[in-house]
Amino acid sequence: MSELSETKEVEEMIESWLRELEEAYGIEILFASETGSRAWGGATNHSDYDVRFIYKHRDVKSYLSLRKAQETIDIPAPYDAQGWDLYKAFHLLQKSNPGLCEWAFSPILYRDRQHFSIRLRRYIKESYSLLSLLHHYIYLMTRNLKDIHDKAFTEKKQKQLIQAVRAFLLSKAIIVEQKVPEDALYSSFDAISSKDSLTVSFYQKLLRAKMRGEIISAADAEEITVRMEQEKQLLLEHSHSLSKGKSIENELNQWIWELLCL
Repeated sequence: MSELSETKEVEEMIESWLRELEEAYGIEILFASETGSRAWGGATNHSDYDVRFIYKHRDVKSYLSLRKAQETIDIPAPYDAQGWDLYKAFHLLQKSNPGLCEWAFSPILYRDRQHFSIRLRRYIKESYSLLSLLHHYIYLMTRNLKDIHDKAFTEKKQKQLIQAVRAFLLSKAIIVEQKVPEDALYSSFDAISSKDSLTVSFYQKLLRAKMRGEIISAADAEEITVRMEQEKQLLLEHSHSLSKGKSIENELNQWIWELLCL
């Protein structure tokens, strides 16, 4: 089977599964995307499908009842899936949630009703706090590096190092580009390679090793870890220039009313 045929088959399977979810939960899924390694690179044949989706309840009375409408749906199989009700998603949008940003800009969309992604991406670009995004990715980098430090460098630690290097490069992209890193989220970081070609090359090396089932040397891992720790403070020093975002409550309210046909 060709790669194109296999991709189409997977998309059809996931679309069929999304329809089953809609019937089981009484919802309409407005948007669904792939996150994780299948979207940003480094996936192997054993990698999970990480499906994320935004939905609304079909019965509008669900939003007008004493019992609160179900805000989150988590399903571990057959896909690693999580869904947010549109109210939860929009509240998180107002808070510049990094996860929602990664859902929105994924290059792999399984569902996109009425071009939902276009409006979602526009509002994220217009309103998100770049300062909050930067602090998220620096925290993500720091947490993963802490787990790796002074421990045997295993396959699991290599996956954590990939997450750490990716977070570091996203932090740098935010500083350099002064905008939501929509391109860097799911690219090889070509846009900032001139600023840090060494780390970008190392990141690509890590992805290749993961896909081949190989593990880089502990010495190489230690070298990149030390360099990122040294540069972390410099990134924080440049954070004063970043936007703190803005409220778009009126726009989001209008969108909700449209989606609920009110």
